[in-house]
Amino acid sequence: MDRLSSFLLRRLHHVQRRDVRRLAVRNGLLMMKTAVIDGLVVGRYVPAFDPSHLTGEVERDRQWVRDRLAAFLIDAPQDTSGRPDLLSAAPVWPAQLRRRLAGNGADDAALAYVVRVVAEAGEVIGIKTMATVLLLAAAMEESGVELRDLVAFLRQPAGVFSVQVAVEGFERALPHLVEETAFLPFGPYVGMAADFTFGDELWRFVEGQAKRVFLQIPVAQSYRPSRSSMRAQLLWALAHGSPVLAVAETHQGVPDQVDLTSDVRLTGGGINVTLLADLLEAIYGSDPVLRHDGLIAVVDAGALTLDDLAIAIRPGRPILSSIDALAGLAVHNREERHSEKDKDNASSSRRLITEHPSGRSASSSQDRNAEGETSSSPGKRRSKAQPTGAEVIQPVPADAGTPGEGSPPLLVETLTGYGEAKEWALGLKSDLTDYLNGDLAWSHMSTKLLLSGPPGTGKTTFARAMCNSLRIPLVVTSVSTWLQGEYLNAVLDRIENTFAEARAQAPCILFIDEIDGIGMRVSASRQYADYWNACVNKLLELLDGAVKSEGVIVVGATNRPNEIDEAIRRSGRLETHIDIPRPDIPALAGILAHHLGADLDFVAKSDTQDGGQP
Repeated sequence: MDRLSSFLLRRLHHVQRRDVRRLAVRNGLLMMKTAVIDGLVVGRYVPAFDPSHLTGEVERDRQWVRDRLAAFLIDAPQDTSGRPDLLSAAPVWPAQLRRRLAGNGADDAALAYVVRVVAEAGEVIGIKTMATVLLLAAAMEESGVELRDLVAFLRQPAGVFSVQVAVEGFERALPHLVEETAFLPFGPYVGMAADFTFGDELWRFVEGQAKRVFLQIPVAQSYRPSRSSMRAQLLWALAHGSPVLAVAETHQGVPDQVDLTSDVRLTGGGINVTLLADLLEAIYGSDPVLRHDGLIAVVDAGALTLDDLAIAIRPGRPILSSIDALAGLAVHNREERHSEKDKDNASSSRRLITEHPSGRSASSSQDRNAEGETSSSPGKRRSKAQPTGAEVIQPVPADAGTPGEGSPPLLVETLTGYGEAKEWALGLKSDLTDYLNGDLAWSHMSTKLLLSGPPGTGKTTFARAMCNSLRIPLVVTSVSTWLQGEYLNAVLDRIENTFAEARAQAPCILFIDEIDGIGMRVSASRQYADYWNACVNKLLELLDGAVKSEGVIVVGATNRPNEIDEAIRRSGRLETHIDIPRPDIPALAGILAHHLGADLDFVAKSDTQDGGQP
């Protein structure tokens, strides 16, 4: 193992054990004592339990601590306010390990040994994390980047870092290393793949501690921001002094906007035999690795992923078993990739066979219609659109009424109990008339609204009333309808096609129910973060686009406005937020009057005849 890899792995172990010691102090397993030496205040850890139970055999003592004191080596649960619940979280001491004032009758060497055993017992060895560190070290060596230069740019605000390592799983593993460990200096860090996090602060209070915010650029995920969106995110982050990190694991590479402005650019090959040997040495020691060097050399390392390493190499497992598992997984991956390639080739061959020699498809006119060419206009093509599940509602004619039912058409003008929402809609109606007459630009109108309120307060009714009052179509959809897609790409297509359908109906109202279901963007290292972040980012992109696409009024409805991503409610998107309260007595009377219509007098009269109060 080279010096850089060895140093970085030692640092990883050091920061993990340091965190374990600090956690043990918070939980009461260790205590901190201070002393003044040469005018300096020096602290040292001492055990808060009776260390006479330890034997001096490191492996045996580690296991003893794990068996009996595991509760003191894990994070205490936190309440909803984010503060530790010390009363409910305090671990219970075993009867034979009563608390005592440590240090009496024990020399410094013995106490230091006890503290070391506690730190090692609580350390969790992550194979993927260690492999990520080794891949990072290899990329630094290959790119000629000195460690001191990397640290210098980490110290500075608004550093831009691009890392490209061709290993499956690396794009998620590196942000996890940055966020979940104290491996990088000048942290801790929290990564966000969106511009809304970059406010005026460089640090954000997350999970009980202040963390330095950095922008993570999605590269190999299913969703990539547009060039303009990515440029805006970069400018926002750099203007506020936040670092930028772009990680790539595929041939797509780092986006040009990041690559051309990078302070540090790292490029690494991938998993090779040297990295396998270094990783096995870190787990088993150098002697066992040297004895099995020949077996390691025959492993097809390039076919392995980070997940394969974590599956095959586990602490306590014999090294031969780990090497055999690595070899088997490599062969399995190669065969699986060849099989997928053969399927792709066969699919391409079938497509070529069905084509006409002239290059046109030999399919029937019905098939051509399914692909977007109508029989009535064979020369006109349109792109194939997937069904969105949206419903298009046309306004009720002004003079239609509802004969025999006594209920007039639903209009904003006749709604009661809607307050500011009613005023906003009537103002929009006036602006829409001016816009259609050419007297007002669409960009000068308030055309985006977030409507919130408890269930049953009539948010959908309000949208239907707007449709009738403004005399324009209403396109109704919901987030749950979007999420009916089987895969992420299908979901993103449903979202985009819904907005396209609304633009085709313009001028119109696009009503999005249950908009809180789109969720909030989270750290890229969280489980399923790429899925939900992609959905939110797609909606943000389309809301921005709707500003430029005239004729679409967007109304989002929710029962839980606080669970909506902050960026959705930002200027230019659903910036106008109106809450509909529960109806009071006058509003309830107006609602009854609307629904009963001409029957209201009959109901009131019959109630009086039955002995009720008029």
